[in-house]
Amino acid sequence: MAIIINDNNKKGVNFLNLFIWVLILGVILFSTYLIFFKQPEIADFVIPSKDTFDNIDYLSKITLNPDIIKNPAFEALTTYIDLPESGRSGRLNPFLPF
Repeated sequence: MAIIINDNNKKGVNFLNLFIWVLILGVILFSTYLIFFKQPEIADFVIPSKDTFDNIDYLSKITLNPDIIKNPAFEALTTYIDLPESGRSGRLNPFLPF
């Protein structure tokens, strides 16, 4: 029986496999940090004051001028798309077999 003292058949380090494992470990550690340790950013919402709503109160008092609808240029416009019709969807009894 021979005892081999120097083994020349050992392979070196495969750097591609090492890089892939380091990359996988980095993704796992980074995602763990994002999920468990990073504090979420709090959105800063400023509630508008009552003065803001008073300034836009005039919008509710605007009345439309009906003369625009009676304008011959407006009446000459044509509708190319029909309005959608309400139809029935599905079966009358959904529990019946096909």
